[in-house]
Amino acid sequence: MTYSIDIFLAAHQAIAAGTHMIPRSTNDKEYFPQDWFADRVGSLGLPLHPQGRNSYPDFWVGDDARPPREGYEIKSLAFSNGRPARKDYDSNSTIPSGHKDGRDTFLVFFLYTGSGASPRPAHSLCIAHGDLINADHEAAAAHINEGIARFGSYGDGFIRDRKMYRFPQPFTLDPAGIGRCRLILPEQWAISDPRLIQVETLERTIFAASLDSYCVYLDGKTSPTTHGNPRPDAGQVRRFQVFEHV
Repeated sequence: MTYSIDIFLAAHQAIAAGTHMIPRSTNDKEYFPQDWFADRVGSLGLPLHPQGRNSYPDFWVGDDARPPREGYEIKSLAFSNGRPARKDYDSNSTIPSGHKDGRDTFLVFFLYTGSGASPRPAHSLCIAHGDLINADHEAAAAHINEGIARFGSYGDGFIRDRKMYRFPQPFTLDPAGIGRCRLILPEQWAISDPRLIQVETLERTIFAASLDSYCVYLDGKTSPTTHGNPRPDAGQVRRFQVFEHV
């Protein structure tokens, strides 16, 4: 069981009805898609549990009284001049993946038009299981942000090693979805729902090696070094079904 189908259909209906995202201020770059998503979940009467900033995912939907409990991470990019603003997206301080605390997580990704404090129409929407972006659950769960002391000429400085990760955004992996509303789920789920039609299958191939560590030098001259190991699952293909509303 997953709530992602009902949430996707509610989102599709809202976009078709012209329900725009409303920024909280002229400089709002984060909250308007979260607020819009929360309204859709609220319209379904589902339990919604927001997390704090820099937490992954942004929301838990469902709880012990109304399982399953699923995570939803909300991201957005501007769409202008006929294309998304970027081919990737930022994940601040946390490695995204399709599981968190043993529960499935989803990426809810918007392309929007408009700017400033004006309403932002949703140009495109993708709700994708997080494994489409990254399926290394254990590495994501083990992520930590380090602090390095004794820095600077007097040894009382501190380096805050808070990482920023970048991954391809869903419309880079599925460019045919631009201008559409799409739901992307693992093929092994074998989803069959009369409200959905499968329009595509996406494949992601596991890379040859894992990046296990890297070293960054502070002299401003030496390039970073990396260390990796061959992956036992290298070359395996993960398939995802792409759905649209009937």
